[in-house]
This record gives sequence, structure tokens and C-alpha cells, in this order.
Amino acid sequence: MKVFSGVVGKALLGAAVGALALGAAQAQDMQEINVISPNDATCSVYPQFVAQGLGYWEAEGLKANLLPSETTIPFVAFLQNGDADLVMLDSAQVLQAADAGLPIKVVYEAYNFAPEGIVVAADSPIQGLSDLKDVTIGMASDRDLITTIISMDSVGTTLEDNNITTVVVGDSGPVMAGALRDGTIDAFAGGSSDRAGIEAAGVAIRNITPPEVSRNPGNSWTAWAPTMEDKREIIGKFLRGWAMAQHGGVVDTKLTASVCREFIPEQFEDVALGIRMMNTAIYENQLRRTKDYGELQPDVWSAIQGPYVKLGEISKEISPDEFLDSSFTEAANNWTLEQVKEAMAKWKEANPDKVIN
Repeated sequence: MKVFSGVVGKALLGAAVGALALGAAQAQDMQEINVISPNDATCSVYPQFVAQGLGYWEAEGLKANLLPSETTIPFVAFLQNGDADLVMLDSAQVLQAADAGLPIKVVYEAYNFAPEGIVVAADSPIQGLSDLKDVTIGMASDRDLITTIISMDSVGTTLEDNNITTVVVGDSGPVMAGALRDGTIDAFAGGSSDRAGIEAAGVAIRNITPPEVSRNPGNSWTAWAPTMEDKREIIGKFLRGWAMAQHGGVVDTKLTASVCREFIPEQFEDVALGIRMMNTAIYENQLRRTKDYGELQPDVWSAIQGPYVKLGEISKEISPDEFLDSSFTEAANNWTLEQVKEAMAKWKEANPDKVIN
């Protein structure tokens, strides 16, 4: 098990500084929650680091344990066997689990804009999806095949029709970048963290995914319905800290990046690239497009199901009522802007030499 304060092998306990920290006696009473996000080694999922670094969860008496995301076991299985209290699933995983009759409940939409998509090298002659003919598309993992299929379906074609080969190249930044650079692959399908890794390795890229393909709940926090009530308190605390951290990115992007850099310094070796990745995460993938943070969008969930049925990814369209639960939205948004700013100001005051200007 990985814990946020020790993620990617870095004991950065000094990242959380200031009045939000609890005393030793209080710390003994901390509640714990086990969660899995799609990637625990990139600031593209920045709220998980900001919430800890600024002490939002600690102030709630909560310790968030991040389970390793590099696993061949489906995330939903961790809910089923009780090893995780919350997992972040993309829209395909949510729909497939619901179609299989698993008692899952989406409780918080972390992304209103899907981070997955298809990119090419910036200087590639490929200008759009229709140009992807007789090519090889690299993928971060098998999960990205559905993204590739749906993307091609959006322009009225298939992988087979365009003689497209897909190959998993993994999610190592240098490997993905090298495959694009040397022409092993002509395009790449993956998420925002994968794209950040490619750019960090020195390859400029261009997104050719149509906006309509990306308009779906890209990643959502999901719970196991049979145990959800017993865990309501810790889930509410976790989502509240997450929402505060998510909003913090808009309040002060550079300070948010500064906190993340304490956890994942390698993504800021080139500060400009690090900030660009943070801007994408904050103002594109995780920008709130609803009234409340995490607010569920049944209409969007209904609208995106057609291609999944057409492609055989799910057997039928499913009523969103079967897998959405909005009862945590109020708890997730029970905070004030002053609370968000206060923690940020205290971190900045305590860490003046760590702030990106």
C-alpha cells in the first residue's frame, strides 16, 4: 500500500505545514480511507497531492492512503473485495461494471471533460482522425482501446476500415516519446498524465481528438453500494478535501503547482512544461462545468452510452439512476473559499523558497 505522504518513494512529510496540522494526540484518532486513482505518480491528478500538502484531509481528521495504480486487477475489484473504499473509474469502466450488475455508485464526477484522447507529434502531417489510415496507434494500456475505437467512430470509420494497428507501449514518458520520435507509432492514445510524460521527455504533441468525444465524465469517484452507508463519513470528508484542492488550482495555479512539485519534482525539471501540464489539468480536464464540485450529470451519462452499445462494450443502455448517487454532493461542497485561501497562504508563508513565481 502506498500512502500519499510516501508516494513514489518520497517521504515529504514537510509538505504539510501550518496551523492545519494536528497534534500527535489528535493524529492517533485519525480515520483512514483507502483509494485508487488512475495514476499516483503524476500531478495531472493534482487534488490528491494538494489536499494532503495543504492539510485539508488532516484538518478533517482523515488520512488518505493511495493504493498503487499500477495493477492488472480491475479497480472495481478493489471495491468488491473491500480493499478500497473509493476508486476512480473512467466512464467505460463505470458503464461496464453497471452492465455486469455490480452494485457500484458514482458519487463524485472528478472530471467533466475526458482526459483520454489521441495525439500526434506536433510536426506530424496528420491533421485529424480522418488522416489516420495505414498507421500504428500506440496506447498506454489496453484500457485506451475503447477511446481509440470511439474516437474513430466519431468520424464514421473503424480501425479495420482504415487499416489501423494498435500496440500497447506502456506509460513510461521516455518510451512513449521515443516511439513517437522514431516513428514506431504514428499516433498515441492515452490520458493527460501520459501526454504530460511525453512532453516532459521532450516531444511536442498535438491533440486531434474532437471535443465531442471528450465531453463525458472522464473519471469519477465510485463506491461499493452495499458498504457505502457505513463509510459515509469518511467518504464525505475525502470528497470535501478533494473539492477544496480542486478549487485551489483555480484560486492560485502556481501555488498549486508548487505543492505538487514537492511530491513529483521530476515533472517540474522543466518548470514551463510542468506549469503547462498543470494548466491542462486545472483548466481543461478538471475544470468544474457544473454548479457544484462533483455534481453528477445524468443527461451526459445517458448521452454517451450509444457508442458503447453500438461497439458491444455494454449490452444495453442503462438508466443513470442505477449507478449514480448524488447524496455526497452537499458534503463535498461544505467548505468556504476562505478556508481554501487560508491554507494556501499558510503554506506559502512557511515555504517561501518553494513557491514557483
